Amino acid sequence: MLDLSVLTVAEASAALTAGRISATQLTDAYLFRIEHLDSRINSYTLVLPERARVEAAAADARRAAGARLGPLDGIPYAVKDNIDIAGLPTSDGLGPRGRPPAAADAVAAARLAASGAVLLGKLNLHEGALGATTQNRHFGPTHNPWRHGFTPGGSSGGSGAAVVARMCAFALGTDTMGSIRLPAAYCGCVGLKQSYGLVSNRGATPACDGLDHIGPLARRVGDAAHVLRALAGYDAEWLGSRDAPAGWNPLPAELPDLSGIRIGVLDNFARYPSEPAVAQGFAEAVALLRRLGGRIERLDIASYEPLPARRAGLLWVEAAAAATHEVDLATHPGAFPPAIRAMLDYGRALSAARLAKAVAEVRRLGAAFRRTVGLVDVIAAPAAPQLPFAFAGPQPADQAEFLALANFSGLPAITLPSGISGDGLPLSLQLVGQRFGEARLLSVAAAFERAVALAPRPPLNDS
Repeated sequence: MLDLSVLTVAEASAALTAGRISATQLTDAYLFRIEHLDSRINSYTLVLPERARVEAAAADARRAAGARLGPLDGIPYAVKDNIDIAGLPTSDGLGPRGRPPAAADAVAAARLAASGAVLLGKLNLHEGALGATTQNRHFGPTHNPWRHGFTPGGSSGGSGAAVVARMCAFALGTDTMGSIRLPAAYCGCVGLKQSYGLVSNRGATPACDGLDHIGPLARRVGDAAHVLRALAGYDAEWLGSRDAPAGWNPLPAELPDLSGIRIGVLDNFARYPSEPAVAQGFAEAVALLRRLGGRIERLDIASYEPLPARRAGLLWVEAAAAATHEVDLATHPGAFPPAIRAMLDYGRALSAARLAKAVAEVRRLGAAFRRTVGLVDVIAAPAAPQLPFAFAGPQPADQAEFLALANFSGLPAITLPSGISGDGLPLSLQLVGQRFGEARLLSVAAAFERAVALAPRPPLNDS
């Protein structure tokens, strides 16, 4: 009997429309996997089987009446546990702190509910969404589906692990300096951060609202595009919201090749030390883009180095997050691990002048990156300088070095699988597009995805 969890969002949606499967069957398939696998991976903080089955039954009733709401109707998903769901606690990865349940859905969650998607539960994250390992001391570490004891990335580590372990069809994460794209890269799925302003942040606990994005993790580029289309829309109550240009649609075109597509490669990143497997994997990905007809152009951003740039962004995040967690720092200081407490204390102590200087530097670099991306159609880059690493070993501080510029600039960016390393861990390619250029970006990504013809399946011994 076919395990329905192997279906992509697009495949499951087509099967639901045709009546070959039901939303209840699909939901039960995911709940079965959660029950049998998540004790090993620990991606969920809260599972909602009764609610999910009620929502699935409602989706089946709509289909039977010929009133399916769209491609996500009846598709099971989960949300990172810093995104509000009405009536449920929002942990932010910090454990119970006596907070009341959320009064309303986050805007992103409300839009998925309106699309008919079926909520399975909430997903683990690095405490406060302020780290990149998801080695959470309150809920326990989330393990990489490819290797137990290894990080899935962060802060949306539960989202990446659950998608790849097929414990949800797609997931929502948040991305401040790479926290969707890094887990997608480490776990071997697709992670999409759209142009800033397209998806409302309202209802998600802010890390730094000027850099934060809510976006999808999924197994295929087209699936992430369908989710983004459901999420996008103007929100008059969120200051950062922007209307998409007329005719904006993120669904990728099926390009026969990449002829005429200009693909930039940054020398700034090439000079940065990466693990050999990462450097080799990226070289092979660029070679494939060239074989597909892409025109590779070497680019360089003057006065930009990844390390000091990331540090400037981190100063802004530390100050903003200290304001977000001000009450909890005073009333529940034990909720914060020492490293995060130190970050927040540092952020509280920052002088106004130093914070203003850091924000100005982030804005300058964002503008410089927008100008550089404007010279080409997309930028190709590695996702991170290293592969996933063991919790027990040293934890590098530079995981966001290749990711942060997309947040600084507000440009859309995606990571997607590009291969498997000789050590059996996922390799990933990052692509960055022009503002509101999701259609072009995802079309290039989908062409690469088809050419790679890779459907990574971690060795879970689950079937």
